[in-house]
Amino acid sequence: MKAKSGILVVILFLFTEAHALQAQQPAAKTPFPQRSVSSSPFGESSSQPEIYYRLDFAIRETDGEKLVDKRNYSLWVQSGVDENMSAGSEVPYPSSSYQTSGAAPAKSINYRSVGVSILCHIKEGDDGPIIDMRINISDALPPEKGSDAPAFRNVTLNSRTVLSLGKPTTVGIVEDPGSRHRYQVDVTATKLK
Repeated sequence: MKAKSGILVVILFLFTEAHALQAQQPAAKTPFPQRSVSSSPFGESSSQPEIYYRLDFAIRETDGEKLVDKRNYSLWVQSGVDENMSAGSEVPYPSSSYQTSGAAPAKSINYRSVGVSILCHIKEGDDGPIIDMRINISDALPPEKGSDAPAFRNVTLNSRTVLSLGKPTTVGIVEDPGSRHRYQVDVTATKLK
């Protein structure tokens, strides 16, 4: 009986000491970075009330008049705060490096990021919400005849547009100069309560 009560006393002592040590530790930092409302890469500062929107992005890729691809992305944003999202992957492609000794080229594998990146800032305007945005779309095309490596395409769009609430607004159309491909970006803003 004395052994059991002695073990309980030791456990209680260890628990108390662990709690005391934990209380002496400095507060842990939050793993999430704090977003800045006062500074923006778009050159804006904001002292607006907290207003929230859901932004639905529709990116259409066409070849001439034929729809090749359509992607949809949604982002919940606070007015006056920079928000961003990205989706992509790493594409492997072969590379040759030449030796100075005249030996045959050595084959290696390189990687390149492809996908979609969206940076946006929304603020209140007299005629509706105003969006400042940068969108980057990159992809890999199949290798041409006689080549092992894919061709990479990169399209960037910067836009400042007044959005119509609840209706798609075209914020930009970009044509690829190397092909007949065309990208159209529409944004639909829904004000959240």
